[in-house]
Amino acid sequence: MGLRRTTVSTTTIVAGRPLRRRKGRLRVARSRRGHSHLTDRQALRLSPSVRKALGDHWRAQGEIEHASVVAFHDLARRLTAVGAPTTLADRALRAATQEADHAQRCFDLAGRYLGQNLLPGRLLRPIRLPRSRETELTRLALEALSDGVLDEGYAAWTAAGQAERATDPRVRDTLLVIARDEAEHAELSVAVLAWCLAQGAAEVVTAVVAASTRLPTMVSSCVTPAGVDAATLADHGLFDPDGTCAGNGSGYASVLATTRAIVPQPATSSC
Repeated sequence: MGLRRTTVSTTTIVAGRPLRRRKGRLRVARSRRGHSHLTDRQALRLSPSVRKALGDHWRAQGEIEHASVVAFHDLARRLTAVGAPTTLADRALRAATQEADHAQRCFDLAGRYLGQNLLPGRLLRPIRLPRSRETELTRLALEALSDGVLDEGYAAWTAAGQAERATDPRVRDTLLVIARDEAEHAELSVAVLAWCLAQGAAEVVTAVVAASTRLPTMVSSCVTPAGVDAATLADHGLFDPDGTCAGNGSGYASVLATTRAIVPQPATSSC
């Protein structure tokens, strides 16, 4: 799932496991459009503005999920390179398979509303320059903390809330699968973070503790287009469950607190 992370100075679109370039910038595979023919009867009942908003939303989600496939394959390779347990690499490969399923489901939904056959674009694994083991452990730990435990944890919470609100069966089924799998990916990130910290390098622990204090305190899981029927969009999954008066950001606050709780606290000296 995609999240819009908001900090004091930047707003960045991220996924459950974003694929990053060398300097941290995100990479997204643009989808390819095929033949055009709107045949879904339920979609035909919707207004053109609603169909376009939903089609654009699910196409963007599919592109982000497709990039996550490559990101998890890359994660598995990097874990193997630093000598991580094979179970962690195997779980990363399982996550890649799940993300491929998410991408296909999202593209199918997008095509349903747009009346076009959508296919994932080509995306290559990023080239990684050689790093010391300590540096790579630090990078893996930081990504597990932010991209994994926090973002994927919140993506799971968001998808579950969207599924609860959705009335369209195909959308609800897709969101339930995404919620289940993203929660599993967050658990994988907890395990990766714990293993990296257990390697005993002070550099890793120090970096993770510092990063935990800089995690964003506000996010928006999705943006609803202005001037389009919000209730109908929510029926089809375009809805921010944490942006309502009832939620008031409580979902993200809970996931953030859980994320920070797993970070080791710096030792304090006693007088």
